[in-house]
Amino acid sequence: MGTPRGCVTRRHGTSGPGNARGGVIVFRTIFVALVLTVAWGFALQSPLYAAALYLWIAYFRPESWAWNDLFLQLNLSYIAGAYLVFRAIGSGAVSRISARSALLIVFLAHSLLSTSLGPDSAYSFSEWQEFAKTIIVSVLLTSLVQTAADLRLMMIVIALSLGFEATKQGWANLILHPGARNDNSIPFLGDNNLVAVGMLMLLPMIGALAETSTGWMKRLFQFMSIGVLYRAVSTYSRGGFLAAGVVGAVWFVRSPHKLKTIAAVVVATALVLPVLPQEFWDRMSTINAPASEERDNSAAGRLHFWKIAVAMADDRPFTGVGNDAYARLYDQYDWTQGAFGRDRAVHSAWFGVLAEFGYTGLLLFIAIIATSLRSCRRVRLAARRGEVSGSLGSYAIGFETALVAFIVGGSFVSFHYCEMLWHFFALSAALERVAEVEAAANRLQAEHQSQNGAPAAEPEPELVWA
Repeated sequence: MGTPRGCVTRRHGTSGPGNARGGVIVFRTIFVALVLTVAWGFALQSPLYAAALYLWIAYFRPESWAWNDLFLQLNLSYIAGAYLVFRAIGSGAVSRISARSALLIVFLAHSLLSTSLGPDSAYSFSEWQEFAKTIIVSVLLTSLVQTAADLRLMMIVIALSLGFEATKQGWANLILHPGARNDNSIPFLGDNNLVAVGMLMLLPMIGALAETSTGWMKRLFQFMSIGVLYRAVSTYSRGGFLAAGVVGAVWFVRSPHKLKTIAAVVVATALVLPVLPQEFWDRMSTINAPASEERDNSAAGRLHFWKIAVAMADDRPFTGVGNDAYARLYDQYDWTQGAFGRDRAVHSAWFGVLAEFGYTGLLLFIAIIATSLRSCRRVRLAARRGEVSGSLGSYAIGFETALVAFIVGGSFVSFHYCEMLWHFFALSAALERVAEVEAAANRLQAEHQSQNGAPAAEPEPELVWA
């Protein structure tokens, strides 16, 4: 409900209010005020809309976009998060928390243990409170999303909130400054490397929404896809470049509409690749440089940071050094005495979890990812067999591809505390629950049609697909 680790509170765009016209500031302030008014009007009606309000504030960061310190002082994210918890408890949503949330809760409990036993527990606990809020919201999402319409609403809110500014910057730079590097941060994500991973996790979700939309909404999401893709590529992030390739490959393999997917890839490639300068390709070429060649400082530094992470885990194999404590303790474990700098970040979600939560935490983290991928796979296969709607199958492909983007891109950035990742875990679990209910209803309807008799008792939802 606050600012995620690795994220910065920085205004969107390249210029601050001092360089912007007063009219633009007024427009942005009025726009944010209107959206907040309408959103709160809906949020007062149901906890699901309260969740949508929280997601919009978390992903869009109106306090940064509006260029108005008033919104910063209001602490919008905290207010919306607290209201969400209040409404969820009042609606009984907490009592609907299922076993799918168990791993999230266990990981949170383990992170608290790691924090309590860590070398700098006071600092880690202050950071753990932010992480706890992320997990609480994620757990609530698994219980609040009950139907395909609920899930689609959450996806649209995330796509529009995070994709709005990204699409604008992507298309603007593609047209006005083709090939130029975009180092602008995004408040919800952080620096250019984190932006690249976040954009490539968002891209499959936008693709799934485009695939399941018609008319102007379909065109809108298709338009956003190009902008978001270019926003990711223009960061010049090598990890992001690898993730982009994997996203395209996974989306093609999983898609039931191969020709449409090929056409989309061709269009995107034709728009993006020709404008990328030699400087971009020179940087990407260092990805597969032989080990015997001189590595650049960035690549060599990452290898060293990962070795430090292993050293921390070996020192504290069960609990690690505590929540977000890697940078605080880096100097104590750095045997090079600052050759790669001081107080460095781990630059890998995997090694970050390993260092800060130990081998136990890493196993739990892998289990969460594995179960999320399993949920997506089961829904995808059920949709292919006609047991659930094709829309749910498209959503499953979108979340599965997004998680694969994290697996690849997150290997090179400290993305493990970002809310987006944990929300996607939660929404993957909610997707499977929605599919179970739909499959049960479809089976019941088929039985009624075949028997032509009295309605049978509604069966409990259960997975019948492999």
